[in-house]
Amino acid sequence: MTDKPKLTDKAPGFHIIDHVIYHTTFDIPELVPAEGMKRATKAFIGMKWLLFKSGLGATNHFETLGFIRSRDNVSYPDIQYHLLPVAVNYDGSSSFKGHGFQLHVGPMRSKSRGWVRIKSNKLITKPEIKFNYMSHPDDWVDFRNCIKNTRKILQQLSFSNFCGKEIQPGENVTSNNEIDQFIIEKAESAYHPCGTMKMGQISNPMSVVDPECKVIGVKNLRVVDSSIFPRITNGNTNAPSIMVGEKASDMILGKDPLPRENLSPFKSK
Repeated sequence: MTDKPKLTDKAPGFHIIDHVIYHTTFDIPELVPAEGMKRATKAFIGMKWLLFKSGLGATNHFETLGFIRSRDNVSYPDIQYHLLPVAVNYDGSSSFKGHGFQLHVGPMRSKSRGWVRIKSNKLITKPEIKFNYMSHPDDWVDFRNCIKNTRKILQQLSFSNFCGKEIQPGENVTSNNEIDQFIIEKAESAYHPCGTMKMGQISNPMSVVDPECKVIGVKNLRVVDSSIFPRITNGNTNAPSIMVGEKASDMILGKDPLPRENLSPFKSK
């Protein structure tokens, strides 16, 4: 899962960052009728969405999320959860036979760094992209804490009527070696890559774009997407990417900037 970079880690293009997650899946004990997702029911759900744009088909079911601290000495919530009220794989197949729910969980600030490298001056040659997931030892500690904290949360009394048997990774996966093996087999991208074209001052050799998103050393070219993030956001990258686009459009149109707001999203211990 790791490799040595083929270019210096001080070069633009090196610092590709991503959020990596895995699914923790749990059985729901006899609360949902077994016939709830038979073909006829699925057809009804689909027709209700097609005709009225309502019902279970009108949501992607990733509507509930939360953040926690992985350890007491962490100053910000560094683990993110997404609750999915079904047990399903990304390809739409069922995780197991039965009814369940999933918590998609992963650390927000991985220390692992990968790279994007141009392999040729020919346009048809694809670049080399290496995410280098789990190449930093601290990432293994953070991921183990994700599983351990998830179990602590779901063992609380308030979840007793909703949380049954642990399907994935499984109640027998307890040691660090067993958890690490599960991570190797099941961890996957949250599709949040960013960071290869850092925004910064022109004097900084790592900077690719200046504070107005202009590519340094190239005329009439801007980059306006998540690749200009100096580091990955603590949460999904969609909204921050939209904010980058809105800000860049204001600068391109010459609009006055909005007044600054320094808000605190959470209280540090």
